[in-house]
Amino acid sequence: MVKINVGTLSATMRDEPDVSTQAAVSDIERTTIHASFFALACGTVGMLGVAVGTLISPGEGSSLGWALHAGGWVLVAIAIIAHIEHLSNRLGRASVICGIVAAVAMGVADVPFAIDSTWVNNTGWVNWYNGMWAASSIFAAASLALAAMRKEARLTAHLASGNTGSYAVEDYATTVHASFLSLVTGALGFLLAGISSLILIGGGGPAIRLSWILFSLGSLVIAVAVISHIEHLSLSLGRPAIIIGALAMVLNALSTVPGVLDPVGSDTFGTSFSWVLWGAASVAATIAIGLVAIRRRAQG
Repeated sequence: MVKINVGTLSATMRDEPDVSTQAAVSDIERTTIHASFFALACGTVGMLGVAVGTLISPGEGSSLGWALHAGGWVLVAIAIIAHIEHLSNRLGRASVICGIVAAVAMGVADVPFAIDSTWVNNTGWVNWYNGMWAASSIFAAASLALAAMRKEARLTAHLASGNTGSYAVEDYATTVHASFLSLVTGALGFLLAGISSLILIGGGGPAIRLSWILFSLGSLVIAVAVISHIEHLSLSLGRPAIIIGALAMVLNALSTVPGVLDPVGSDTFGTSFSWVLWGAASVAATIAIGLVAIRRRAQG
């Protein structure tokens, strides 16, 4: 559970200057994309693999689709690793490592079905899949929670120094720019998704609808976390990329609705519709990261 000191938070809201209004921070610094083109290219190709794999392998589908899905998430993990130094300076090493583990767990979840897609009907491997999804979501939640704790610790230190006005200027490159709202909301969303996957292990039983409700709420909360940070992200990544990225989050949240309405999957249309929406969300994420990569290339 993330523990945020209320006194620190309220003081921060009064005293922390708006980064965007600091004259000492140049426009170039505020709009520079620090991720390398290689990292962004890996992320783009990885999400493309996830998208194509999702669209061609609904349910049993094909082993190729599941392999693309698994390989895509591994490439996303490589993208994070390629950017680990800068991310560690800003978010903290532990937070970044948790993010890497989360991406790897997503890929590992699909490996059995890449070997034999008919194993989606095997209870043991389905439990494996749900377990890996739970682990991925919980590690993602831990990543954001650790970033929030780092933000509070740094703000506490600066408030204690009595020199709060210089915080955003002197430490711009290592500041956690995401708000507490974005970080804590995102962590809560991933935690709900993780609990949902844990419930599904063993089939879910009478709580299966609850599982889908939690997954739906978690996905919606994650979308809110991204949207609440849209202004700052737009400065460096570009508004089109952020809007499309937010759309990806909304589509991902909508993809869970059929599961809430029909948790046992008796309606094949609803199940297929979920897969299509998951694929569409992945396509949107691919486009968003690709636009950032193009913007990064233009910066030299």
